[in-house]
Amino acid sequence: MQYNPYKNLPLYKMGPVVGRELLAYDEDYTVNRLFAPKGGNGPIHKHPHKQVVYVLKGSGLFTCGGKDFDVKAGDVVQIESNEEHTFKDIYEDTEWLEIFTPGREDFKPEQ
Repeated sequence: MQYNPYKNLPLYKMGPVVGRELLAYDEDYTVNRLFAPKGGNGPIHKHPHKQVVYVLKGSGLFTCGGKDFDVKAGDVVQIESNEEHTFKDIYEDTEWLEIFTPGREDFKPEQ
């Protein structure tokens, strides 16, 4: 068992406005909490991992698989492996969880 092992890691800046906090890491999964202010966005991207996004608070315009849709607190987006996606526009200060499987080796914390 591990209890909150990454709580003292600094917030990782993903570009000028989006921050990422590592919550859990294993070779089978990775869990992050992300923060973005109103007006933020991210580049369209893809990766070999399946991903689930759960919006904790706020709202924005999300694109996935070539489709745009509004998301808000309580919404879930399931992203397939190698499917292009991003938050195109953050309508208000927003926080979300992202869960990856398998674990993101590139997010592995320093030991």
